Amino acid sequence: MASIIYLVLMSLLAGILTGIVGMAALTLYPVLLSVGVPPITANATITVAQVGGGIGTVLASLRELRHHWRQAIQIAILNTIGGVLGATILIHSSNTGFKKVVPVFIMLAGVMILTPRRKNQQPVNNTLISFLSWLGVFLVGIYTGFFGAGAGLLMIAVLSKIIDDKYTIYNAMRNFASFTNNVVSATMFILTIPIAWAVIIPLLIGLFTGGYIGPIIVRYIPSKVIKTAVGIFAIGLALVLGYQAYF
Repeated sequence: MASIIYLVLMSLLAGILTGIVGMAALTLYPVLLSVGVPPITANATITVAQVGGGIGTVLASLRELRHHWRQAIQIAILNTIGGVLGATILIHSSNTGFKKVVPVFIMLAGVMILTPRRKNQQPVNNTLISFLSWLGVFLVGIYTGFFGAGAGLLMIAVLSKIIDDKYTIYNAMRNFASFTNNVVSATMFILTIPIAWAVIIPLLIGLFTGGYIGPIIVRYIPSKVIKTAVGIFAIGLALVLGYQAYF
């Protein structure tokens, strides 16, 4: 019973963070490892559970998506195609290799979160920059399908170059793209990788509830405060997981 409550509470936190900056994998990965789930199974299980969280984030983001569906769908399609490639890479990875590469991704995510954004930064209309930005959507999709810790912040950085609008708008687009990516990747994982079904229900409950709350919080609380806290946590977690993986 205690472990179920633990999973629900942590997935609730992960769901809230998903709606704000996209941190479900970063939060839940060590949680599932702590209850004995193997690394690749843990990642695949989180992706399956995030489908529930994605429903919550998309429902809560409908207000921001109302006049931006065409662009949101374009971004989601490109990101999801990348996710298929990333999921394929994960399916053919080993638990040992995966465990060693995860701390690197988490460290990069933490640095990305804590790197200050230039004030009054405007989206660039240059053709090359535009191409690289759309390529970035595809590459983040690959990373999301493979693991995804910190992918939300990477996606936010890319979308800030493409979308000339406020944070809540491209955060909503990120939520939608992440949802479609997770649906496809989760389907692939269910067919090819063992899923820890015993923990799915607690994760779904927490992720759906937290995923609905997250986008609402974005409207009222400065994202900088949350990003800083999550960034510090990410770097600390990367150091701990890196020590465990390499030493």
